[in-house]
Amino acid sequence: MKKILAMLALLSITSNATEVFSEYYVMEKVLPLLTKAESYTVNGEEVKAVKVDRKVLKALGTTDDPFYYTNSNQEKKLVRVGDYIVTPVTFATIDSASSKEFNNNFRSEE
Repeated sequence: MKKILAMLALLSITSNATEVFSEYYVMEKVLPLLTKAESYTVNGEEVKAVKVDRKVLKALGTTDDPFYYTNSNQEKKLVRVGDYIVTPVTFATIDSASSKEFNNNFRSEE
């Protein structure tokens, strides 16, 4: 009985552990999608953005929704399916925007 309880405790601990991706890892894995992505304007700056969906999760090698990454300011960011991964056209950094923030502030370049 003690072994079963110990195994259940271990399982619950490991299932709650969520990996936090680095900005570099997210950029590396999502770059092929971002290069093909539509351009938008926010605050006068042109950016590329991709909506997070199963394809993005697969590129990152995760099924976690939400997932987390650390941006260039060392802030832990939460990203859900339906949110956006955003980068300037120079691809120098990445950031994320909630779907609400994206729809309210980003304008298509078309």
